[in-house]
Amino acid sequence: MNLEFLKPSDRLRVMDLVESTGIDVGDWSNFKGGVEKAASNPKYCYEWSYEDHNMQVIVLNLWYENLLVQDGEIVQKLNLRETAKNAASSPQSRRATKMDFSLQKAARLNWPVRVIICDGGRRDSSATKSSADRRLLDIEQWYVKSYSSDSGDCVLVRGVPTDLFIDQFNIEGLPAGEAKKKESITSVYERSPQVRSYILKRAGGFCEWCGQEGFKTLSGSIYLETHHIQPLSEDGSDTVDNVVALCPNHHREAHFGVNAVQFRKELADRVEKLNKSMQPTANASAD
Repeated sequence: MNLEFLKPSDRLRVMDLVESTGIDVGDWSNFKGGVEKAASNPKYCYEWSYEDHNMQVIVLNLWYENLLVQDGEIVQKLNLRETAKNAASSPQSRRATKMDFSLQKAARLNWPVRVIICDGGRRDSSATKSSADRRLLDIEQWYVKSYSSDSGDCVLVRGVPTDLFIDQFNIEGLPAGEAKKKESITSVYERSPQVRSYILKRAGGFCEWCGQEGFKTLSGSIYLETHHIQPLSEDGSDTVDNVVALCPNHHREAHFGVNAVQFRKELADRVEKLNKSMQPTANASAD
């Protein structure tokens, strides 16, 4: 596979590329250079990574020379933990650590990654800084294929992953959409795919009640079951405040257990704590 189509040819500004991903760059002008010098604000322009919690997106600066083709995929292998340890300056170490945290977040929450590809002007490891001569924003999304919490080794892949987490509706193929009742022979309640996706990412593959990891399906996805704490049939909301990811056993218990009423209250408390711990992304909805 030829990677030349990803080789940058223009000297574009980082601020403009970050803004084109949808991230607000308004604060870049809040320094002594003002609006005219916003793109050179040292608080932002030298960073290696950027995050937007409302959009749930991460933007990374990657070097063209480090792109690889592996098993038909375009990848970049990173270990920012090692980079931080061996950095030639404190600012470099801080930027590497910040980027490492971003990679961990992308891996844990399945956030999409946008990549600014840089080329030219890279210094060796003993230099205090590098300056890219050319940049481009890849039109394709990337994702973290693997991240080792033990070593910090990370593999980024260009493209959109297959669903890492699925629930009973992915398998049963019930209709997706906003939470509403459709009249047929019986009443069928449709679940928002956005809410289900958010809950599965929040759970990260583990039952939000007992902590047991969901089982892996033939497709490689991890299976849990999404459950409305207050049922839709009882006017429960189809929002992240009323949905929890459970292992099949505890999902059945939530419906049929002898202590189902008390279990409902405890699940509501658990979800409230989970959402608070994930602020400011906890206000996700079906919109």
